[in-house]
Amino acid sequence: MVFFQVSRPWKPARRCGSCLYPNDDDANFCQACGVATAPVKPLVQQGRGAVDEKALQERFHCFKSSVGRKPYQRQKSALEQQFSTFLASVFPPKTISSCTADDVIRFLIHKDKSGRTVVHASDCSRLPCKCPRRLAAGTVDSLLGKLRSILNGLGRLDLANPVAHPRVREYLKFVREEQAGLAVSPSQAVPLFFVKFRKLVALLREKIANSRSLSRIHKYVLVRDAVFFVVDFFTGDRASDLGRLLANQVFKLKDREGYLFRFTLTKTLRKGPPRSFALIPFGESEVCPVNWITYYLSVCDLLDVRLPGGFFFRASDRNKDVGSRPFVGSAVNNRLRGYLVEAKIFDGETPHSFRVGLSSTLRLLGCSQQEVAQYIGWQSGEMAEHYSRMSDTAASLAILEGILPGAVNLVQDPSLSS
Repeated sequence: MVFFQVSRPWKPARRCGSCLYPNDDDANFCQACGVATAPVKPLVQQGRGAVDEKALQERFHCFKSSVGRKPYQRQKSALEQQFSTFLASVFPPKTISSCTADDVIRFLIHKDKSGRTVVHASDCSRLPCKCPRRLAAGTVDSLLGKLRSILNGLGRLDLANPVAHPRVREYLKFVREEQAGLAVSPSQAVPLFFVKFRKLVALLREKIANSRSLSRIHKYVLVRDAVFFVVDFFTGDRASDLGRLLANQVFKLKDREGYLFRFTLTKTLRKGPPRSFALIPFGESEVCPVNWITYYLSVCDLLDVRLPGGFFFRASDRNKDVGSRPFVGSAVNNRLRGYLVEAKIFDGETPHSFRVGLSSTLRLLGCSQQEVAQYIGWQSGEMAEHYSRMSDTAASLAILEGILPGAVNLVQDPSLSS
């Protein structure tokens, strides 16, 4: 008997969900393991009117623009551009897709020129010197995290990612040991206490009083800055969180004079209930946050700045007008620095100085660590201790100042020891 080989017609294959054997697309059972496989039913083609493409594209565009506006995403984009420029400038030129672990290390060394951590030599007198400046170890770690994320997005995962190379980890360890061996400790923000805060507000009050000849945007900026710094001083919030406060998250208290802020998304608050903070009148009307917020709302009405539907504190745009972006980042730092320099009271303060000064003041007034943490919105008292603690030198001096008088009396009158 002769059997003729007849070619079977080609059919698309579909793998078995159990053994991954490629069966015909319309097979009812797997030819390898016998598991029942239901054939895929053909989709019924719907008309174009069944999908609202316009609404879909608008929502998708809103999602993409929201992701692009996030600070971390902007920092990653800027870092990716810097890394690409660096790789194109070295010899031989490379791209991010072809970079190695050594290229990552060289890029971090190249970034040292923007560092602010002074690495003193062993024989340095610590006076104004020419010792090199380096990136802080924490900054290097943060940059490596961003570079790892950038390379993961390009498909270089796991061991194919040069940031995961042991040599890169050795470089981070080298930076940490170098700065630890030279007693380089992370610096804390200079605290801004009430005396200097009052001088800052007095300067802004004087500038606002003399702003009749200024343009609309300059008047708004002056009032915005004053209210922002006053609220930041009394709440102790991060400047970035306060700048992203929405206008619909600010409410007037019903039972008394004051305002309520509801923070829903901050650096430390990502899930769970929102954090609410109430501001009530303060004894000194010149720095009273309630008076300043009421004044800010009235100025916005006069200048036709519509706050509902946007951020409570707005940045100016390129057209020299009140924009829709939040007042955050370097803009806050530059404005604060400029006012303090103009008042001749600048000692290196940053927006974080409000937070440090408030926590230290509350501790000096007798509040416990837990009370300070609850007031500012920290999850534990350890953060309050971190921000309000004195340096080792200041703490030792305080102890000595308390002990030495008793020691002097003891030397003069030994009978006190009995």
